[in-house]
Amino acid sequence: MIKEVSYFVRNDCNQNQYQNLSNECTYQSTPPPPPPTTITSTTKSRIIINLIVFSIISTFLFLFPFWNFLHYDGENISVFSFNTDKTLFQTSDRFLSLGLDTSLLRNMKELPLMDERFINLARHLKPAFVRVGGTSADCLFFNKTLTTSAQIISPIDGQDISNFTITDKDFQSLYKFTIESELKMLFDLNVLIRYPNGSWDDTNAQDIISFAKLSNMDLDWQLGNEPNSFHHVFNRTITAEQLAKDYIQLRNLLNRMGYQKSLLVGPEVNHIDLSNKGQSYAEIFMKNDKDSINYVTWHQYYLNGREAEVKDFINPLTFFYLPVQIESMLNTIKQLRKSISMWLSETSTAFGGGAPGLSDRYVAGFLWLDKLGYSAKTGVNVVIRQSLFGGNYAMIGPDLLPNPDWWISVIYKQFVSDKVLEVTSSTSFKYVRIYAHCTPEISLINRVTAITIFGMNLNKSPSKIMIQGIFHKLNKNAKIFLYNITSDLLTSRNLFLNGEILKLENDGKLPPFKPIILNPTQFITLSPFSIVFMVIHGIDAPACIS
Repeated sequence: MIKEVSYFVRNDCNQNQYQNLSNECTYQSTPPPPPPTTITSTTKSRIIINLIVFSIISTFLFLFPFWNFLHYDGENISVFSFNTDKTLFQTSDRFLSLGLDTSLLRNMKELPLMDERFINLARHLKPAFVRVGGTSADCLFFNKTLTTSAQIISPIDGQDISNFTITDKDFQSLYKFTIESELKMLFDLNVLIRYPNGSWDDTNAQDIISFAKLSNMDLDWQLGNEPNSFHHVFNRTITAEQLAKDYIQLRNLLNRMGYQKSLLVGPEVNHIDLSNKGQSYAEIFMKNDKDSINYVTWHQYYLNGREAEVKDFINPLTFFYLPVQIESMLNTIKQLRKSISMWLSETSTAFGGGAPGLSDRYVAGFLWLDKLGYSAKTGVNVVIRQSLFGGNYAMIGPDLLPNPDWWISVIYKQFVSDKVLEVTSSTSFKYVRIYAHCTPEISLINRVTAITIFGMNLNKSPSKIMIQGIFHKLNKNAKIFLYNITSDLLTSRNLFLNGEILKLENDGKLPPFKPIILNPTQFITLSPFSIVFMVIHGIDAPACIS
């Protein structure tokens, strides 16, 4: 059982000195006394001794970083190197995107689409896709009168899987929300409306697409949700070959109805695991889809929301699950000799709606930020967080106040660009996990190049990191702006940035993110169970020059 205590280690050295770049966290020793006016033999001896001591100290100071590297306990210090000469990958500018589960559309009155507080919180996460999808996407009908039937409950996750209808006004409200939030809607169409011969009946999809086009809506599309699990959820089966035909049919439909430039992404598979069910379904689909899709999409969760505990969210073994999944999907695409990128089109910490009291708390932020870092460095183009609102993994609570992952996402958008840099380490990425990108233009000072290093310390004690291979690229005014994120409890909704609680201004604007300013030659100490963003201003980084 993890004991919940205060994990914040306060550092008051030069906090909130954003405007004073000359300040550093260094300490001055007491100046030596003035030299004597008469030089005696004793004085000469002292001078010689002092020169020798000075030479020894100078040599020691020069070798100090390397000495520390050789003699610090590996559990207390991690050494990282960065390649700032070229980008490793470039993600979509909507890399960090958001999900709204289609089940929320069953009761539109409870969805705060027109609430200015909700719109404001969503707008702070721009640019992003808003994916409207999920199990209920394959139960949704548009402007169609349905005969009333008894509620049907999924045997898998207890969701309502009875058919339901949304109106043109409902669809208009959804779209208006995305426009007001300056986001872009990605809509998941119902693939279970089928003719007796098993082919997809696209009549209702045509109604939605036609309405969207007549209303001048700019949006992107999907078809179906987790089709490889239909047998278990709906007691129905659609083969990967058949789904590929359905996607070709939809691509042609979109082209014919004026959406030639819209994205179509799929096949929305889950179970990317040792069973190989998801990978196999995606492979067969891609063999038959005739390049109808723009991106390969799949769903990813680490834990079962009904069983997960605090310790699971900070266990390094949990973090290693994602790399195995991504590598498996990359190999699937590679074997097909396809030139196509991936999206994690639905993802969070725990499936089944999330883990109550955990998936929407501070402790979930470690897995979320690590997912963003690792996905980007392996070439994943977009990561869609389940969910912006609703469920135990919501980024925005039912009280329309931001949960910790909302803050982490906003700070990520502020300091992390779409240009990914290579990070290597002689130590394992186990408890201290670090990633690097170029810094976006909005966070540059006088347009001087900067890079952003971000990550976390999963240790229950402080950990030091040392950055190698960049000191020869720093200009004389280079500084590190440190943004240290902690909480009072692992299960708290509260976040502290450099010791100050994060909260919106009264007018809904973001608060100023005030850094601690450090000298680049210093070791950086990460607090226990902390998340960190470090912006290195004033560095020669050819990869980051537009």
